[in-house]
Amino acid sequence: MKITIITATKNNEATLNETINSVINQTHTDIDYIIIDGNSTDNSLDIIKQWHAKYPNIIRYISEPDNGVYNAINKGLNLAKGEIIGLLHGNDYFSSSNILSQVAEKFKSTQTDMIYGDINFVNKKGKCVRHYSSKNFTPKMLSIGIAPPHPSLYLRKNIHERYGNYNESYIVGADFELFVRLMLIYNVKGEYLPLNMVTMRTGGLSTQLKNRLFTNSKEKLRALKENGIKSSPFSLLKRYKYSFIQ
Repeated sequence: MKITIITATKNNEATLNETINSVINQTHTDIDYIIIDGNSTDNSLDIIKQWHAKYPNIIRYISEPDNGVYNAINKGLNLAKGEIIGLLHGNDYFSSSNILSQVAEKFKSTQTDMIYGDINFVNKKGKCVRHYSSKNFTPKMLSIGIAPPHPSLYLRKNIHERYGNYNESYIVGADFELFVRLMLIYNVKGEYLPLNMVTMRTGGLSTQLKNRLFTNSKEKLRALKENGIKSSPFSLLKRYKYSFIQ
C-alpha cells in the first residue's frame, strides 16, 4: 500500500531535517514523499535538494511561490501517487518510526476511507504542552467546532478525487471545512487510530493566538454555514470546555 506524504514548508531550515528524516526512517517503505516549498529564502531548498539526492525514488519536490498553505497542499494532492494520503508540515515530525505501518494496517483491516488519531504539541524546549486526542470524537461534534487534529488525518486518494481538495479561500480553516464537507455532507466514515501520530511545534500558523481566537472561530462558522450546518458563535464556545478537559 503506497502512502503519499505531503510536506508544505517555507523557511523552516531549523526543523526541516528532522521532518524529512522522520519520513525517511518510517518502517513502512512504500512511500511517495512530496515536499512543496513556498520559495523559501533561507537554506530550506538546499536541505531538500540534499535529501532528494539521497532518495530520488522517494522524494519529489517543488519550490515556487504559493498562495498559502492550502494552495501548497493542493499542489501536492494533484501530484500524489499513493492510494493513501497524509500530511506532515515542515515544522513537525512523526512521533515514532512505525506510524505509517500502523496507518497502512488500519486501512487494510477496516477498509475505511479515513483515519485520524492523536498529536502532541511541544514548545521550543521540546516539552509537551498539549495532547490533542480524537478518542471521543464523533461527527456531530463538528457543529460546535471540534474536529480531529488535522496532522493526524489520512484519506484514500479517491475521496479527494470524488469530493474535492482544500478550499484555498480559507486562511486556517480549510482543514475544518474539509472535515465538515466529508463527514457531514458526504457521510465519509472515519476510524480512530489510538496513536500519537505527529509531534507539532507551537508557533505555526494554526497555533498563533490571533488565529486561534479570532480567525479560526470565524472560519469555522463560515465552513458550517457554507455546508448548510446550523451553528452560532455561542455554540462554538462549547469547544473550549472540550479543549480544557483534554
